[in-house]
Amino acid sequence: MHRSQDPSETVMALFGRLPKGTEGLQQQIYAQQQAMVIKNQLAMGLINIVNGLLVAVGAASHAPLRSILIWYLPIMLMGIVQVFSWLSFRKRPKPETVSGSYLRKAELAALAIGTIWGAASLMLASNESDAHLLFVWMMQAGMAAGLTSILGPAPRITSRFVFACLFPVTVMNFVRGGDYALTIAVLGTIFMAVLVHGSINSYRQLKSLVSTVHESNGARERLADAIESSNDAFAFYDAENDLLIANARHRDWFAGETPDYSKEGEDSVPVLLDSGRWLMRSTRKTSKGGAVVVHTDITALKTRERELIEAQREAVEADEAKSRFLSTMSHELRTPMNIILGFSKLMKGESKISLSPEDVREYSDNIHASGTHLLKLINDIIDYSKVGLERMPVHSVELDTRALLSEAITLAAGFEGKASTDEFDVSVSAKLSMLYADETATKRVLINLVTNAIRFNEPGKKIVIRAGVDPDGAPFIAVRDFGQGIPEGKLEKVFDAFYQADSHLDRDHGGTGLGLTLCRHLARLMSGDVVLKSRIGVGTTAILTLPPSAIGKNSSRAAPSEDDEWIGPIERDVA
Repeated sequence: MHRSQDPSETVMALFGRLPKGTEGLQQQIYAQQQAMVIKNQLAMGLINIVNGLLVAVGAASHAPLRSILIWYLPIMLMGIVQVFSWLSFRKRPKPETVSGSYLRKAELAALAIGTIWGAASLMLASNESDAHLLFVWMMQAGMAAGLTSILGPAPRITSRFVFACLFPVTVMNFVRGGDYALTIAVLGTIFMAVLVHGSINSYRQLKSLVSTVHESNGARERLADAIESSNDAFAFYDAENDLLIANARHRDWFAGETPDYSKEGEDSVPVLLDSGRWLMRSTRKTSKGGAVVVHTDITALKTRERELIEAQREAVEADEAKSRFLSTMSHELRTPMNIILGFSKLMKGESKISLSPEDVREYSDNIHASGTHLLKLINDIIDYSKVGLERMPVHSVELDTRALLSEAITLAAGFEGKASTDEFDVSVSAKLSMLYADETATKRVLINLVTNAIRFNEPGKKIVIRAGVDPDGAPFIAVRDFGQGIPEGKLEKVFDAFYQADSHLDRDHGGTGLGLTLCRHLARLMSGDVVLKSRIGVGTTAILTLPPSAIGKNSSRAAPSEDDEWIGPIERDVA
């Protein structure tokens, strides 16, 4: 579509003042005009010198030599200046910004050279000879046309030269009269108008081209800025898999590496970086065989997903623990309670059966044992709730290891109805004669470990208990039974609350399924741990380990004794 021409634009192109500094679109137009003038300085200088010489030679037959020299020498000097100007600027880098200073100088130079060429009709042409005047006019018209063709998009320069060059001869023909004078004058006027109009059109074309490029560059810069500012990693690869475009996020995440992506078609897959960041990769093929690859950070989404999975797992485990708790407690609480109620009913005399003193004593013992068992169950549940809520304080004190073990063995044997403690093989290394730990927590752990060993030990075999220091300098207390053993796959599972490794076996021996859970929690409160080593048909070793700081101050620092080496062979037997 043809765009209507704005008259003010024409006026500004010809006579508008050139500012000292410009920006944006006009800056680029001035830069193009300046580059065009510099590029053609050599051609314009040589044309001025050669054409001026031709006119001078042609005028030598009728014009005075003095007039010829006065006219030609400025032309030649201006031409030489133009040549040297080209030589000076051609080695300089193209400036990123320009001002109107150079164009103003070029405009004044065009006016000066045009004036000298226009003076040729006054100084070199004979008023009596139409041929002489026509020759000069033809040379002037050729110079004006040539300059307009070279510097057309710079109408300020071309218009100054055209008017200064052709206006004098046109006026002379109007004034002089003659057969062809008026015709030449009219043609000269039209020719000047055509040249200036053509130059203005060339300027409009340049402005349109520069405007298009400027808008294109602006759009490209906005797009590049948007891509660079994106939270996603953006990359564009050509058909040879060479990276053409990459934003800061891509450079940061991949650090010069080329990520894997589908080269056959589109894909959308999650990717895990070495840094632990999760990304969703989206690939789209281009029509030229390249690929646009976008990586979106989904780390927060993956974290939330893991949290949901973990929460779901914990909910399932909590539900399973609740079910195990109800199942275990329904049996463990009901059985001793039935014993207590049944025997107490008999002792109240509500039965027709007469009781001897021995029967009453036996029933009382059963009631006491059942009550003791109930108390232990309740204590386990209370302690477990305290440990789970982290409300059990830990206060480390100096403890005699042998005395601690003796008390734990006595209490555990009493809980399990063992009148004698002769079924235990106990040895304490001199290096661990004293412990620095919480008395209540340590005693509770040992009671539970010894109780389990009593329950599951094979009749007739002694339970082995050793206390010492391992090669890493950490104190340990190991309790070994020679029972049925625990499958390897369940060695960690038995530490879950209310879990029972063998339901039938545990029903025979009783218990809440909290003993080992409490042991591990209490040990970890003291920066230690409880681990199991077991083999089916051989037995189980439960080991309480504590940090090196738990070794009492009065423990011996002597070299290891034979007792210190005990844990090695025992581990080989059961692990």
